[in-house]
Amino acid sequence: MYAIAEVYISPTSNAIIPPFTSKVGKSLLGDAKGISISPLKKGGNYMIKYSTLPTFMEVEEGETYSFEVGGKSEEVIKALTVLEEKRVFNTYWKVKDVKLNEVKVEPSDCIEIDILTPALLADPFRKDKRKRFTNAFFVVFAVNFMDHFKLTREEYSKLALSLEGKVREEPSTMSYAKVIYAGKEVVGIVGKFRYTVIEDESILKALENAVAKGIGSSRRNGFGRISLKGCI
Repeated sequence: MYAIAEVYISPTSNAIIPPFTSKVGKSLLGDAKGISISPLKKGGNYMIKYSTLPTFMEVEEGETYSFEVGGKSEEVIKALTVLEEKRVFNTYWKVKDVKLNEVKVEPSDCIEIDILTPALLADPFRKDKRKRFTNAFFVVFAVNFMDHFKLTREEYSKLALSLEGKVREEPSTMSYAKVIYAGKEVVGIVGKFRYTVIEDESILKALENAVAKGIGSSRRNGFGRISLKGCI
């Protein structure tokens, strides 16, 4: 079972933070394992500054921000036990509330995903720093299948062929977003992808992993956050 916890926090003074704001949540959770941590959110929107130049974001004293912690339910709960209030980026962050929700993907013969933070799609067939730029289902969700079913790349390559017979890519929108993370320019995919899907329990489990933890690589750093719904 997968879950997402929304952690609500507030800074005790105005502060400047990095343009990809997941480092705040990562700092408050310390060494928690097996989870993904989103960038900060304000008013339901992720706080990311899209730019190829070094820049920053600002947070205001007393305002409420949040971030998501996603993963298997037991791992999320374990991570929350080490959540602590502390000084990060020259301000002290207080925890105001935590809301925990189960992730459940209902069977549907057509799904649409909205990529909410840039996704860094890893090559599923070989270890390579270069990313893939495609809406192919077996690439977009490769990390999720490997994570949930504990597959090696070699094992997943055999599964990928069978997925091609169960999923068809539909007309989608895709664009590229550049952000600065840890002082380096990173290029990821954003957009809305649609797929026709033959009902399959393994696909549903991989999709739940994707909703909870994101798609692609650097999920712990807040890349690849998605929402998912059935097609209208």
